[in-house]
Amino acid sequence: MSDETKQLTISQLTESVIPYIEEKNYSESYVKGFKLIFARLNKYCYEQQIEYFSTEVGQRFMHDCYGLQPGTVNRKFSRCHRAMDMLADFQQFNAVMIRRRLNRKFPEQFCVQAEAYLIHMEKNYAQPNTVLSHKKAMHRFLDFLDSKGVKSYRDITVEHLNLYITITLCNYAKDSARCLFSIIRRFLKYLFEAGTLPQDISVKLVSVPGGKQSAHLPSTLTQEQIENILACVDRDSPMGKRDYAVLLLAAKLGLRVSDIRSLKPQDIDWKSHKIHITQVKTREPLVLPLPSDVGWAIIDYMKNARPVSDSPEIFLRNVAPYIPLQNPDNILIRYMRMAKIPYERLQHHGLHILRHSLATHMLENEIPITTIQGVLGHMSIETTRRYTGIDVRQLKECAMEIPAL
Repeated sequence: MSDETKQLTISQLTESVIPYIEEKNYSESYVKGFKLIFARLNKYCYEQQIEYFSTEVGQRFMHDCYGLQPGTVNRKFSRCHRAMDMLADFQQFNAVMIRRRLNRKFPEQFCVQAEAYLIHMEKNYAQPNTVLSHKKAMHRFLDFLDSKGVKSYRDITVEHLNLYITITLCNYAKDSARCLFSIIRRFLKYLFEAGTLPQDISVKLVSVPGGKQSAHLPSTLTQEQIENILACVDRDSPMGKRDYAVLLLAAKLGLRVSDIRSLKPQDIDWKSHKIHITQVKTREPLVLPLPSDVGWAIIDYMKNARPVSDSPEIFLRNVAPYIPLQNPDNILIRYMRMAKIPYERLQHHGLHILRHSLATHMLENEIPITTIQGVLGHMSIETTRRYTGIDVRQLKECAMEIPAL
């Protein structure tokens, strides 16, 4: 902890964090939400006679006031989780790591070079998703520098980099941190080559070793669970018609969220019952058969529920402004709750679960891995091979009896 913040009481700590949030132009309602959480925390700590904040205090507060078990994440209380993270960040590092926001802008002193770097990436044919990943990572890094009072790129020091590394490793998994550092390293290298930095400080940013890890088991749902989820959809309502079609596209075709969101009427060949798309992630073409139930769900939505809009995409928000869906993942979460299917401990919390589930069920039905690769649109068979590690039924057949000792 820094000397300035480790002596702050909980009341002083919460009062110190609020200006950091307000300076970043968050909405008034968003800031008000944090103030309410901090007020409840202060009341709780006063009643418990707790004077100083710690991660353990934060966990006790969330458990006693919100029913959240330590070590678990519930998206319903994401702002409470975020509030505790902010307090811990500020107490330990005298800084707050800013997370994603809509219409996010780079701090003024860093904006010109940051935008130039993104244009440089586009000119070198970087994929849109790659550019977006770099932009998000740069926002985190440059917001951090701004919070530390850095006025120009030339003022960046090794101490700033070390503190950023420490905070990132505290807030992100190792794989995510490694990806963030790689992006920032490339950005700093660009600034040096462009003459913005007097020396190449990109070499000062540590490399996080990946290490050989055992294959994890991707999140999956059983066929019965998927059917229960679909049964919860109100297919008579406009929103239900849309949600049902979206869920079927993910469950039966394994489409990525980005491809569902960007799907257009001209992508569907109704005569041959096929979908022709260019995948957003890989920019590779993909042709899939269109099952009749999926096709009729799309038709039902387009004819009877889709709002009138100039947007070319099929699936739109259900309320004005009628623009393409911003976060289709929330659709699955909504109906998992209705079907009383726990999702807090799943590695994925969105439509990607259905993509993994489709691959698992195909593998269980002894579909060749090359066919699974074609359906999922993987460029490499190695990407698809990791699904072979999740067929529990086949693994059980390979189990050997352990002799008694």
